[in-house]
Amino acid sequence: MVPQKKDDNYIYKCPSCGYEEVSKTGDKYRLSGKAGAESKVKTTSIVSEGGGITRSQEEIEQEKEEFYEILLDLMSEEEEGAGEESS
Repeated sequence: MVPQKKDDNYIYKCPSCGYEEVSKTGDKYRLSGKAGAESKVKTTSIVSEGGGITRSQEEIEQEKEEFYEILLDLMSEEEEGAGEESS
């Protein structure tokens, strides 16, 4: 419920459905509850269903080696290109 002023009275209006209720305390209202980071964080007991792709340690090491080889090739190409430009 959101407080709003309508004519000379204060009302509480629901932003979802539009329901309105006249304030019984006049223009005074108090918010209750705390809105902090704790209330915005949702946790679940299931982290993963286990249906994801799992790779063995050997496959991961192979991918690292391939990546390293590609990186070295690119670096040597850049060095060769820089050497030709300075000549």
